[in-house]
Amino acid sequence: MDFIITIILWILIILFLLNEVIIRVVGDAIVNMKASEHTPFTVDEITQDSISLSTTINVANEGKQCATIMDCYVRQLLPYEQFDGVKVEAKAELKGVSREDDYFEAVLIQKKESIDIVIRVKLIDRKNNDIKQTLTHMVDLPLDIVYQHAARYPWKISKETIVLTSEEIAKLADIKLAD
Repeated sequence: MDFIITIILWILIILFLLNEVIIRVVGDAIVNMKASEHTPFTVDEITQDSISLSTTINVANEGKQCATIMDCYVRQLLPYEQFDGVKVEAKAELKGVSREDDYFEAVLIQKKESIDIVIRVKLIDRKNNDIKQTLTHMVDLPLDIVYQHAARYPWKISKETIVLTSEEIAKLADIKLAD
C-alpha cells in the first residue's frame, strides 16, 4: 500500500514539474499598461458647471500567450481636504466600446497585440456653478488605473498612476490659474 502511495506522489510531482517546464518553454502573457505614454488629455465636453476630459492608454501583451483583462477602473485621488471645489467622476472603457453603466467588459489581448483603453474624467463644480472660475484654484489630480488580468498565471491586480496636472487642466479649460 505504501508503495502505491509513493508511486502516486512521484507521478504528481513529475506532472507538476512537467507543467512548470511546459509553461517556461511555451511562455506566458506579459501585460504592459503603458500609462506613462498616455495620449495628451483632450476636452470631450465643457458646460457651465463641468468639464469632461479623456486620454488613451495602450495596453500591450508582450508575452507568448493570450491575456485577459477582466476588469479596469479608475480611482481618483482628490480628497476634500486637498480641494473641495469639484466632484470627480472617472472611468475606464475599451476604446470604441463605450458603456453608460461604467462596466468594463472583459477583453482578450492576443500574444504580441495590444488594445487601447480610454480614461474619462469629469470635473463637476460643487460651489459656484461655474467650472472655469472653480478650476482657477485646482490642484494636481492623481488617477490610479487599476486592472485585473490573467493568463496562465493566476489572476492578479495591478495599478498604474497618471497625474492630470493643474496646469494641464487650466490649459484645457482655457483659464489662468490663481496665484
